[in-house]
Amino acid sequence: MMRESKPQKFDSDDPDVLAAYQAETNGEYLLAIDFYKKALEKNPELGIVYKHAGNVYYRIGMLDNAVEYLRKAVDKLPNYPTALYELGLAYYRQVKIREGIECLKKVLEIDSGFLMAHYWLGIMNYHYGHLKDAKFHYQTVTERNPNFTIAFFHLGVTNLRLGYYDEAIKDLNEVTKKNPDSPAAYALLGDAYLNIDHKFEARKAYQKALELDPEDRKAMRGLVLLDDFNEIIF
Repeated sequence: MMRESKPQKFDSDDPDVLAAYQAETNGEYLLAIDFYKKALEKNPELGIVYKHAGNVYYRIGMLDNAVEYLRKAVDKLPNYPTALYELGLAYYRQVKIREGIECLKKVLEIDSGFLMAHYWLGIMNYHYGHLKDAKFHYQTVTERNPNFTIAFFHLGVTNLRLGYYDEAIKDLNEVTKKNPDSPAAYALLGDAYLNIDHKFEARKAYQKALELDPEDRKAMRGLVLLDDFNEIIF
């Protein structure tokens, strides 16, 4: 004879969780945490509530608490990729970059299509000094979503650091095509052209950056190298 399974109890069935949602909506974050804690006292198995509480702590900058609650969420919800993703970002904010990378790798093991995990793996690997890994993840993002403009920007910066100047030019031109008002992209484009001794193109890129932002110091420095500015105070 089959045993009847108990009906699933959702976190939204709990009045304290509903009160916490309302407090969050009103920007009363510490009050929301109090309600989440009351719900967890009654039912410590509500993994999604640990996740919600961790997110609130993250939002108000209490990162140790955020990590504590998000780790519990991951423990209760081992196949829930967003809990791991949020834990990874919390670790990153604590400058525990290796731990953040490991979390996001696990996210991709669960859900290979989680594009924001690739994006943040690019950022974390860049800061960890693993530039080729960073490049791989940024490329994955741009290939899967060609409108993810900031990923092209980061890919261009990474290729500049790696010395892949032609690739950096391609990436940064993609940024200026999608956002022709980005002085930062033009200034970096100037650097890439200058590194392959394309001085005419470098000058045009630096001048465009300064046209968009007369205080762009990177563009100014680039033009100093091209002898276009003789007197500049940095």
